[in-house]
Amino acid sequence: MGNRVVYLAPDHNEPSGGIRAIYRHVELLTAAGHDAVVWHLAEGFACDWFDTTAPVVNGPHLLLDGSDTLVVPEVLVIAGNDPAPGCRKVVYNQNHFYTFDNTSAEGYPGWPGGASTWVSSTTSVEVLRRVHRADVALIPYSLDFDLFAPAPRRAPKVVWMPRKRPREAVVLEAMFRADERFAGVELVSVDGMTEADTAGHLGDATVFVALGHEEGFGLPVAEALAAGCAVVGYAAGGGAELFEVPGTVEVADADLVGLVESVAAVLAQPPTDEQRAAWRGAMAARYTAERQLDALLAAIKTARATPGAAGTATYPDATELLGEEGPSFEEQLQGRIAELEAALGRTRDEQDVQRVARERAEQHATAAREHADGLEKQLEAVLAEHAEVRRQVNLLTEQLADLRHERADLRRAAERVVHLEEVSALLEQYRKDNDRLNHRLTHELAQLSAVMHRQLDEVRGSTSWKVTAPLRRVSDAISSAKGGRHG
Repeated sequence: MGNRVVYLAPDHNEPSGGIRAIYRHVELLTAAGHDAVVWHLAEGFACDWFDTTAPVVNGPHLLLDGSDTLVVPEVLVIAGNDPAPGCRKVVYNQNHFYTFDNTSAEGYPGWPGGASTWVSSTTSVEVLRRVHRADVALIPYSLDFDLFAPAPRRAPKVVWMPRKRPREAVVLEAMFRADERFAGVELVSVDGMTEADTAGHLGDATVFVALGHEEGFGLPVAEALAAGCAVVGYAAGGGAELFEVPGTVEVADADLVGLVESVAAVLAQPPTDEQRAAWRGAMAARYTAERQLDALLAAIKTARATPGAAGTATYPDATELLGEEGPSFEEQLQGRIAELEAALGRTRDEQDVQRVARERAEQHATAAREHADGLEKQLEAVLAEHAEVRRQVNLLTEQLADLRHERADLRRAAERVVHLEEVSALLEQYRKDNDRLNHRLTHELAQLSAVMHRQLDEVRGSTSWKVTAPLRRVSDAISSAKGGRHG
């Protein structure tokens, strides 16, 4: 097809914003009808932690014609190594801090005829214009707003990426877990996840903690804002333009206490849906695919205006391995493998240290949770005991009131009993007095009866019959009456 744009890319299959940006350039160019590819060294290698439509070629060599342009990332600019002599080349510098990792500043990049420079942030433009004393093309990043989007619902959640600051990330997580203000807050370390999984975590998180270090831009910060997530953390150089956007809180470098306090402040007053939409809108105004493609096409047009010839491009790492002098290719390859294995061993050792620290932090957090659970149970027991005591007090209060009523009733009853005793005493005295009076009357009646009987007997003996006849009748009557009483 001709006019091909070939992007060299490191054989690195771990999540990296820089590699993702290379693939996105190729995706945009091919979608717009241009011929573009990603070039990896190892046969069959391709990044699989994100979905892509970008075509990929592999191998140590690649033929270029005079219309082609080779785009070399800053980390593959190697001293004394021209990857495509005579061919048109561009340095795509996504991180000005990495500019001289594999070469020196003198005569940079060390290729006859030089090369154009593309960058992705306004800070990189300002830095590299001073370094190269030449024009630098800004190609802003673009964001996938369909992928990095707010979730329908959010819960208190804090997300961070530990890759650039692994030790600091372990300490930060321990600080979060030891702080009672973060009880019930989901804490997620996004490490080695796919692009889709990362987007999912940012979409339903409240705060993204930016732990960038020597950043050319800081793509995760932009993606978090696109997902409607507040950002707290370090601008780290190239991220300065992002921390001008509302919804970001910049913290001084390595200020862990400042990070924790700023995150706690955001959680205490979570952003509204309107604020999230405003942050997403700010990203949409700056970092769209349309803006990126326009800037990319303009930069390619400028680059093609410089001389270029056909030739064979050699992957920079392969150049070192295929040198005529020194060890053979196989020996250098084995040495390279040994270096990589040693680096892998160091990485694993560091990961083991991080794992042990994380396990200790989790143990402390578990112990703290268990202690909190124990205190909660003790509190529940104390509250239950307090409630029972209050119930007993209320019951005793009611019983005391009842006793007071009974006491009053007893007092009144006692008063009535005293009156009854007095009446009974009077009645007893009356009975006794009545008995004495009856006894006296009976005695007196008996004496009177005896006197009357004596007088009657005297009358009967001294009077004549005629005269005494009426008296006898009276006497008989009296005697009958007396006999009836004795009968």
